[in-house]
Amino acid sequence: MNTFLVELATRLMDRWLTALVAPGLLWIAVLVAGTRLGQDTPFELDQINDWLDWLTRQPALQTPAVVILLAVTTVLAAGSVGLLAGALGGLVERCWALPGALPPAAWLLAARRRRWDWATRRLRTTVLHAVELEAQRADTGRTDALALRRQRQRVRLGLARPVRPSRIGDRYVRTAERVRRVNGLDDLALVWPRLWTVLPDSLRTEIAGARGGTSDAARLFGWSMLYLAISTWWWPAALLGAVVFAVATVRARSTTENLAALIETAVDLHSADLSERLGLPTAHSRVAAGHAITDQLRGSSSRDNARDAH
Repeated sequence: MNTFLVELATRLMDRWLTALVAPGLLWIAVLVAGTRLGQDTPFELDQINDWLDWLTRQPALQTPAVVILLAVTTVLAAGSVGLLAGALGGLVERCWALPGALPPAAWLLAARRRRWDWATRRLRTTVLHAVELEAQRADTGRTDALALRRQRQRVRLGLARPVRPSRIGDRYVRTAERVRRVNGLDDLALVWPRLWTVLPDSLRTEIAGARGGTSDAARLFGWSMLYLAISTWWWPAALLGAVVFAVATVRARSTTENLAALIETAVDLHSADLSERLGLPTAHSRVAAGHAITDQLRGSSSRDNARDAH
């Protein structure tokens, strides 16, 4: 038992250092450098060297107790900044799931739809032009290449017309729709906690890892916001924030795609196991079995719903 507790504490400490303290120390270093350099002389690194030399000559910093206290304070401050970045990341994850009914999410959804519709019209025009050329037995090579390029441009905007303010939100919606269409589970959020209990350990570990990856990507968005905040004192920090934001965007889309695929896999392979654990009779189709699971968990049945409708 003691060995297990020591191993658990070691892992938690490693994660705390790598996920919170190390990035926090880097942010604090950028903050200190930015406040020392300022907006007028953003790249005068000699000022940093002079300031560090001045610090090393201070009598108080020659005392070991003061140095230890300063180091501990810095580590705690870095951890606090890391927690703040994590909190901002949690807010970002909530924004991914927004339906886009109210501003400013509604404005973003409308803008995404306008861009997608514009790309669709361009693609349709190009395809029609290619069809006309083919009917005239003319060379369609350049037009076909243009149509392929415009199709790729539209795919980069989304596989279908946006229904959420973000592409990640669209991916979550597609997962819920596929689960409803293929497996008959009308309410994935209701079914998922029960389904989780019947999944094998290997699949649960992969899903948990993918879920952690999405949280890490969201935390990167939080770090980008914190770097952008430093730009009020030192404008090059905005460049750092933009780079972190770009990396976070790529990672978020990748990890979300992986998580959604694993969720779909779990439902496809183990919804029948959940039906058996719930003691439901064998259904004539996968969709019917999914409807039965949903009705059971809602405490209702299709017959009850039909009676209520009348």
